[in-house]
Amino acid sequence: MTTTKSGPIDDTQRFDPTRYKHWAEDHVRFSDLDALGHTNNNAIGEYFENARAVLFMEVTPSWPHRDQLFVLARVAIDYRHELHMPAHVRIGTRVLGFGRTSMRMASALFHEKIGIAYAETVSVLIEEKSRKPVEIPAELRKVLTKYGDG
Repeated sequence: MTTTKSGPIDDTQRFDPTRYKHWAEDHVRFSDLDALGHTNNNAIGEYFENARAVLFMEVTPSWPHRDQLFVLARVAIDYRHELHMPAHVRIGTRVLGFGRTSMRMASALFHEKIGIAYAETVSVLIEEKSRKPVEIPAELRKVLTKYGDG
């Protein structure tokens, strides 16, 4: 169980699809499997990464070819169930909060109705040329807030 500012979050909450405001889809590929025949942990990280990219493409035109872009600063993934091929997966994502230059997000990976893995990330907005963090513009923050709890 994880504890946040608003209290403990258990797997029932983590894997409640109604908590997620953005959805992306993917599928397990043969190259995603490990020697045990289940989806490798690195592939699961890629599903989460692809879901973030889909969200960023929707909210920031021409992403990732922009003067400012989000880069991943932290990721923590909890694995709950094995995933095998063939499988169609859905990844739900929600915005948890903002810092001045950063955004915290949570995502859950589902196969059918089973919660396979849960991720929490911190992404930092940087200026593309200098590679230094910049404040998240109010307009972008407003758009991203739609993917949170309000």
